Amino acid sequence: MTITHIPAAAQIPIAQFEVGGTPKASGSLPTPTLATHEAFSAPGDAVSTGVWEATPGTFVRAIMDAEFSHFVAGHATFTTEDGRSFEFRAGDAVYFPPFSRGVWTVHQTTRKTYCIWKS
Repeated sequence: MTITHIPAAAQIPIAQFEVGGTPKASGSLPTPTLATHEAFSAPGDAVSTGVWEATPGTFVRAIMDAEFSHFVAGHATFTTEDGRSFEFRAGDAVYFPPFSRGVWTVHQTTRKTYCIWKS
């Protein structure tokens, strides 16, 4: 196994990202564009790490696995199904337990590093 280093995640050119599919829309704001720059993926996708970016808009959270993320740019809010709201800006971090459901509202293009693992 080797160490995976993601240098200057906030400065990686968006051209190096893979634009993802269209997320499930939510609300009246536009559906954002989601993009990922994968740094590591274990066999069978048991664990994956990289950098994720979303443009402004709202969408339903699609990842149902456990996830830890550190925000490096932007401003976004995550609202859980039961109405709790969490606001994120550069420097914040979050752990989502498996099956965390809710809606993202991206106020300003947001970028985060992530580690997702199958539970």
